[in-house]
Amino acid sequence: MAQEQRPFLSSFPKHEEDETDDEPTQQFELPPFHRRKDFTLRLICIVEALGLLALSLAIVLIAQRKHSNLECTRQVSAYSPLLEEPDLVKYSDQDLPLYFNEKTEYRGPPTPEREILWETLWHQGAFEVPEDKLDIMNKSHTGRSYKHVPPEVGTGYAAQLGVLHQLHCVHMLRQWSYKEHWIDRGLDLPGSLYGDPRLTRMHLDHCIEVLRANIMCTSDVTPILIELDPSAPFGERADFRANHKCRNFWDIRQWVMDNTAIP
Repeated sequence: MAQEQRPFLSSFPKHEEDETDDEPTQQFELPPFHRRKDFTLRLICIVEALGLLALSLAIVLIAQRKHSNLECTRQVSAYSPLLEEPDLVKYSDQDLPLYFNEKTEYRGPPTPEREILWETLWHQGAFEVPEDKLDIMNKSHTGRSYKHVPPEVGTGYAAQLGVLHQLHCVHMLRQWSYKEHWIDRGLDLPGSLYGDPRLTRMHLDHCIEVLRANIMCTSDVTPILIELDPSAPFGERADFRANHKCRNFWDIRQWVMDNTAIP
Protein backbone atom coordinates (compact mmCIF):
# COMPACT_ATOMS: atom_id res chain seq x y z
CA MET A 1 0.00 0.00 0.00
CA ALA A 2 1.29 3.39 -0.92
CA GLN A 3 2.24 5.75 1.96
CA GLU A 4 -0.43 8.29 1.06
CA GLN A 5 -3.05 5.57 1.49
CA ARG A 6 -1.96 4.90 5.08
CA PRO A 7 -3.34 7.95 6.99
CA PHE A 8 -2.18 6.78 10.44
CA LEU A 9 1.47 6.90 9.49
CA SER A 10 3.36 10.06 10.09
CA SER A 11 4.31 11.86 6.97
CA PHE A 12 7.27 13.49 8.72
CA PRO A 13 10.61 12.25 7.70
CA LYS A 14 12.44 9.95 10.02
CA HIS A 15 15.32 11.24 12.08
CA GLU A 16 18.49 9.37 12.17
CA GLU A 17 17.84 8.10 15.72
CA ASP A 18 14.55 6.58 14.55
CA GLU A 19 16.47 4.33 12.27
CA THR A 20 18.45 2.81 15.11
CA ASP A 21 15.71 1.04 17.09
CA ASP A 22 18.14 -1.59 18.21
CA GLU A 23 20.23 0.88 20.25
CA PRO A 24 19.36 1.31 24.03
CA THR A 25 17.38 4.40 25.03
CA GLN A 26 19.52 7.18 26.51
CA GLN A 27 18.82 7.86 30.35
CA PHE A 28 17.37 11.26 31.31
CA GLU A 29 19.44 13.22 33.85
CA LEU A 30 18.70 16.49 35.67
CA PRO A 31 21.16 19.30 35.23
CA PRO A 32 23.44 19.85 38.30
CA PHE A 33 21.45 22.90 39.47
CA HIS A 34 18.16 21.00 39.50
CA ARG A 35 19.78 18.07 41.28
CA ARG A 36 20.96 20.38 44.08
CA LYS A 37 17.54 21.99 44.34
CA ASP A 38 15.81 18.58 44.56
CA PHE A 39 18.23 17.48 47.30
CA THR A 40 17.60 20.69 49.28
CA LEU A 41 13.82 20.24 49.13
CA ARG A 42 14.11 16.66 50.30
CA LEU A 43 16.38 17.72 53.16
CA ILE A 44 13.92 20.43 54.22
CA CYS A 45 11.05 17.91 54.27
CA ILE A 46 13.08 15.51 56.40
CA VAL A 47 14.03 18.26 58.87
CA GLU A 48 10.42 19.43 59.13
CA ALA A 49 9.22 15.88 59.73
CA LEU A 50 11.83 15.35 62.45
CA GLY A 51 10.90 18.69 64.01
CA LEU A 52 7.22 17.79 64.14
CA LEU A 53 8.08 14.41 65.62
CA ALA A 54 10.25 16.02 68.31
CA LEU A 55 7.55 18.58 69.10
CA SER A 56 4.89 15.89 69.42
CA LEU A 57 7.14 13.85 71.69
CA ALA A 58 7.85 16.91 73.86
CA ILE A 59 4.13 17.65 74.21
CA VAL A 60 3.43 14.07 75.27
CA LEU A 61 6.26 14.11 77.81
CA ILE A 62 5.14 17.45 79.27
CA ALA A 63 1.55 16.23 79.54
CA GLN A 64 2.65 13.05 81.33
CA ARG A 65 5.21 14.75 83.59
CA LYS A 66 4.29 14.68 87.26
CA HIS A 67 4.91 17.99 88.97
CA SER A 68 6.56 17.98 92.38
CA ASN A 69 4.71 19.13 95.49
CA LEU A 70 6.95 22.19 95.62
CA GLU A 71 6.10 23.19 92.04
CA CYS A 72 2.39 22.80 92.73
CA THR A 73 2.67 24.71 96.01
CA ARG A 74 4.42 27.60 94.27
CA GLN A 75 1.64 27.72 91.70
CA VAL A 76 -1.14 28.04 94.29
CA SER A 77 0.67 30.15 96.92
CA ALA A 78 1.79 33.72 97.29
CA TYR A 79 5.53 34.34 97.41
CA SER A 80 7.37 33.17 100.51
CA PRO A 81 11.08 32.60 101.15
CA LEU A 82 10.05 29.27 102.65
CA LEU A 83 9.00 28.11 99.17
CA GLU A 84 12.55 28.71 97.96
CA GLU A 85 13.71 25.92 100.24
CA PRO A 86 13.53 22.78 98.06
CA ASP A 87 12.74 20.24 100.79
CA LEU A 88 10.92 22.30 103.40
CA VAL A 89 7.20 22.32 102.66
CA LYS A 90 5.82 18.79 102.50
CA TYR A 91 2.41 17.17 102.70
CA SER A 92 0.88 14.21 104.49
CA ASP A 93 -2.58 12.69 104.86
CA GLN A 94 -4.00 13.07 108.36
CA ASP A 95 -7.31 12.34 110.04
CA LEU A 96 -7.50 15.42 112.23
CA PRO A 97 -8.70 14.81 115.84
CA LEU A 98 -11.76 17.04 115.60
CA TYR A 99 -14.64 14.99 116.95
CA PHE A 100 -17.13 17.20 118.77
CA ASN A 101 -15.94 16.17 122.23
CA GLU A 102 -12.48 14.85 121.36
CA LYS A 103 -9.75 15.77 123.82
CA THR A 104 -6.39 17.16 122.75
CA GLU A 105 -3.58 18.78 124.69
CA TYR A 106 -4.65 22.19 123.37
CA ARG A 107 -8.30 21.89 124.32
CA GLY A 108 -9.80 22.87 127.64
CA PRO A 109 -9.57 25.56 130.33
CA PRO A 110 -6.31 27.37 130.99
CA THR A 111 -3.58 25.61 132.92
CA PRO A 112 0.05 26.71 133.18
CA GLU A 113 1.10 23.80 130.97
CA ARG A 114 -1.58 24.47 128.38
CA GLU A 115 -0.78 28.16 128.15
CA ILE A 116 2.87 27.34 127.49
CA LEU A 117 1.83 24.91 124.74
CA TRP A 118 -0.21 27.61 123.04
CA GLU A 119 2.48 30.26 123.40
CA THR A 120 5.15 28.05 121.86
CA LEU A 121 2.91 27.33 118.88
CA TRP A 122 3.03 30.86 117.54
CA HIS A 123 5.32 33.07 119.62
CA GLN A 124 8.36 33.21 117.30
CA GLY A 125 10.53 35.99 115.92
CA ALA A 126 10.73 37.67 112.52
CA PHE A 127 12.72 36.42 109.54
CA GLU A 128 14.21 38.18 106.52
CA VAL A 129 12.49 38.77 103.18
CA PRO A 130 14.92 39.84 100.40
CA GLU A 131 14.68 43.45 99.26
CA ASP A 132 13.99 42.51 95.65
CA LYS A 133 10.84 40.55 96.54
CA LEU A 134 8.57 43.50 97.35
CA ASP A 135 7.33 43.67 93.77
CA ILE A 136 6.27 40.02 93.64
CA MET A 137 4.55 40.55 97.02
CA ASN A 138 2.59 43.46 95.49
CA LYS A 139 4.17 45.82 98.02
CA SER A 140 6.55 47.88 95.89
CA HIS A 141 4.04 50.65 95.10
CA THR A 142 2.21 51.04 98.40
CA GLY A 143 4.17 54.14 99.38
CA ARG A 144 4.77 52.63 102.81
CA SER A 145 8.08 52.11 104.58
CA TYR A 146 8.87 48.65 105.90
CA LYS A 147 11.16 47.64 108.72
CA HIS A 148 14.54 46.20 107.77
CA VAL A 149 16.35 43.46 109.59
CA PRO A 150 19.49 44.57 111.51
CA PRO A 151 22.46 45.37 109.22
CA GLU A 152 24.51 42.57 110.75
CA VAL A 153 21.81 40.13 109.62
CA GLY A 154 21.16 41.36 106.10
CA THR A 155 19.60 44.07 103.94
CA GLY A 156 16.09 42.63 103.61
CA TYR A 157 12.84 43.31 105.39
CA ALA A 158 11.55 41.82 108.64
CA ALA A 159 8.47 39.60 108.36
CA GLN A 160 6.37 37.26 110.44
CA LEU A 161 4.73 34.11 109.16
CA GLY A 162 1.02 34.13 108.36
CA VAL A 163 0.19 30.82 110.04
CA LEU A 164 1.85 31.94 113.27
CA HIS A 165 -0.15 35.17 113.33
CA GLN A 166 -3.34 33.21 112.76
CA LEU A 167 -2.48 30.91 115.64
CA HIS A 168 -1.88 33.98 117.79
CA CYS A 169 -5.41 35.10 116.93
CA VAL A 170 -6.89 31.72 117.82
CA HIS A 171 -4.97 31.80 121.10
CA MET A 172 -6.24 35.28 121.93
CA LEU A 173 -9.86 34.40 121.18
CA ARG A 174 -9.49 31.21 123.23
CA GLN A 175 -8.17 33.18 126.20
CA TRP A 176 -11.01 35.67 125.85
CA SER A 177 -13.53 32.84 125.96
CA TYR A 178 -11.94 31.74 129.27
CA LYS A 179 -11.42 35.26 130.67
CA GLU A 180 -13.32 34.36 133.87
CA HIS A 181 -10.47 32.02 134.73
CA TRP A 182 -8.33 35.11 135.42
CA ILE A 183 -11.02 37.60 136.46
CA ASP A 184 -12.50 35.30 139.13
CA ARG A 185 -9.03 34.91 140.62
CA GLY A 186 -8.38 38.63 140.66
CA LEU A 187 -5.66 38.26 138.04
CA ASP A 188 -4.88 40.51 135.10
CA LEU A 189 -5.99 39.22 131.75
CA PRO A 190 -3.05 37.65 129.93
CA GLY A 191 -1.06 38.91 126.98
CA SER A 192 -2.87 41.09 124.46
CA LEU A 193 -6.09 41.08 126.50
CA TYR A 194 -4.52 43.29 129.16
CA GLY A 195 -4.75 47.05 128.82
CA ASP A 196 -7.18 49.51 127.26
CA PRO A 197 -10.53 47.67 126.78
CA ARG A 198 -11.12 49.54 123.52
CA LEU A 199 -7.82 48.34 122.09
CA THR A 200 -8.58 44.84 123.33
CA ARG A 201 -11.94 44.91 121.55
CA MET A 202 -10.30 46.20 118.38
CA HIS A 203 -7.66 43.48 118.60
CA LEU A 204 -10.28 40.77 119.05
CA ASP A 205 -12.31 42.05 116.10
CA HIS A 206 -9.13 42.18 114.03
CA CYS A 207 -8.38 38.56 114.85
CA ILE A 208 -11.90 37.46 114.02
CA GLU A 209 -11.57 39.17 110.65
CA VAL A 210 -8.10 37.66 110.03
CA LEU A 211 -9.44 34.16 110.60
CA ARG A 212 -12.60 34.76 108.55
CA ALA A 213 -10.66 36.13 105.59
CA ASN A 214 -8.06 33.34 105.65
CA ILE A 215 -10.65 30.59 106.03
CA MET A 216 -12.54 31.94 103.04
CA CYS A 217 -9.31 32.48 101.09
CA THR A 218 -8.11 28.90 101.49
CA SER A 219 -11.68 27.49 101.27
CA ASP A 220 -11.12 23.98 102.57
CA VAL A 221 -13.10 21.66 100.27
CA THR A 222 -12.71 18.53 102.41
CA PRO A 223 -16.04 16.63 102.63
CA ILE A 224 -17.47 16.14 106.15
CA LEU A 225 -19.63 13.02 106.21
CA ILE A 226 -22.77 12.62 108.32
CA GLU A 227 -22.56 9.62 110.63
CA LEU A 228 -25.79 7.79 111.52
CA ASP A 229 -25.90 7.17 115.27
CA PRO A 230 -29.16 6.37 117.15
CA SER A 231 -27.51 7.52 120.40
CA ALA A 232 -26.91 11.02 119.06
CA PRO A 233 -29.46 13.74 119.92
CA PHE A 234 -30.82 13.80 116.35
CA GLY A 235 -29.84 10.26 115.38
CA GLU A 236 -26.86 11.50 113.42
CA ARG A 237 -23.69 13.55 113.85
CA ALA A 238 -21.06 15.14 111.67
CA ASP A 239 -17.86 13.12 111.33
CA PHE A 240 -15.43 15.98 111.91
CA ARG A 241 -12.45 13.61 111.92
CA ALA A 242 -12.10 14.07 108.17
CA ASN A 243 -9.03 13.19 106.17
CA HIS A 244 -6.96 16.23 105.26
CA LYS A 245 -3.87 16.90 103.18
CA CYS A 246 -1.70 18.78 105.68
CA ARG A 247 1.52 20.73 105.46
CA ASN A 248 4.30 19.86 107.89
CA PHE A 249 3.68 22.65 110.38
CA TRP A 250 6.42 21.70 112.81
CA ASP A 251 9.14 21.83 110.14
CA ILE A 252 7.80 25.19 108.94
CA ARG A 253 7.85 26.55 112.49
CA GLN A 254 11.38 25.22 112.96
CA TRP A 255 12.52 27.07 109.82
CA VAL A 256 11.29 30.34 111.34
CA MET A 257 13.20 29.56 114.55
CA ASP A 258 16.36 28.69 112.61
CA ASN A 259 16.14 31.82 110.46
CA THR A 260 15.13 34.35 113.09
CA ALA A 261 16.43 37.79 112.19
CA ILE A 262 14.68 39.66 115.02
CA PRO A 263 13.78 37.65 118.16
